[in-house]
Amino acid sequence: LSMNILVIDPKTVCVEESEVYQAEQIDKLGMEVIPVPFRDAYPFCGALHCSTADVYSEGKFEDYFPNQK
Repeated sequence: LSMNILVIDPKTVCVEESEVYQAEQIDKLGMEVIPVPFRDAYPFCGALHCSTADVYSEGKFEDYFPNQK
């Protein structure tokens, strides 16, 4: 089970390129999927989302899922 993706905007995500089934599922939801060769970096800095976490953000907070409870 792989759930570690990097969300670029409401319709675009980066997925580790070996996670083919995950990319297919996200594509079926109508999102653009950008495959990224990142598997070899996992032991050093984590997967895509963890290794790209913001330390500091500029701009306003935007909730991409406002209707979730």
